[in-house]
Amino acid sequence: MGGNRQELSAVHVISLDDSYNTRGVGSAARPWVVRSAALDTLTPDGERLLRDLGVGLVIDLREPDEHGPRSHGIPVRSAPLYGQAPPSSGSLETIYAGLVTERAARLTAAVVAIAEHPGVALVHCTAGKDRTGLVIALARLAAGDDRTAVVADYARSGETVRPVRSAIAAAQLDALALSAAERAAAERLHLDSPAEALESALDLIDSFGGVASYLLAHGAESHHLTALQQRAAGSRAACPAALAAEPVA
Repeated sequence: MGGNRQELSAVHVISLDDSYNTRGVGSAARPWVVRSAALDTLTPDGERLLRDLGVGLVIDLREPDEHGPRSHGIPVRSAPLYGQAPPSSGSLETIYAGLVTERAARLTAAVVAIAEHPGVALVHCTAGKDRTGLVIALARLAAGDDRTAVVADYARSGETVRPVRSAIAAAQLDALALSAAERAAAERLHLDSPAEALESALDLIDSFGGVASYLLAHGAESHHLTALQQRAAGSRAACPAALAAEPVA
């Protein structure tokens, strides 16, 4: 991992009319990785914008039955994390712990896909906050980004996701027989990205020796970590003064 030095990559909001929760990490003009909600209805203008940013691969973390036809022509690599329908209720911390312990190889495979793609990869699930949040956090930490900055970026998703998905989540949860406490936890699962949820997952990964050890133990190789570090460093160098989030039109 090149020692214990940690860096700070800028995070830039990317405005897409046909998706949401889209942010690029690194240079505004050429991020080294992008995160987003689903892109199934991406318009030609949205696709053109992403391609102009260098996006040449979409890594879709959803299960096959979570999406229909895709409207865009960017190559897609399917990398489902759960291997079954995503949970509709429960606590974020418990679900993240299950992914970290039971789906480690799948999480690692998604990070490896980012490292192996020679251009810019865009990672998404449905809302771009949980599955995407974990994969992006692992990739950024493996690349040397500062943990505080990584967690702060994760936490931003809630403010974007909640307005878009509140009605969808309510309809889904209305169909379940949940107690008030269970309903509150499920709403948090569907709509929020509290910093403490990601912190709990990262603490668990630290108990396994840290991000690099975790990834190397579950399918990554040292050259994958090096590729992530080099790509992030190159993108950081293109925006050394831009350490705060700035919008991308």
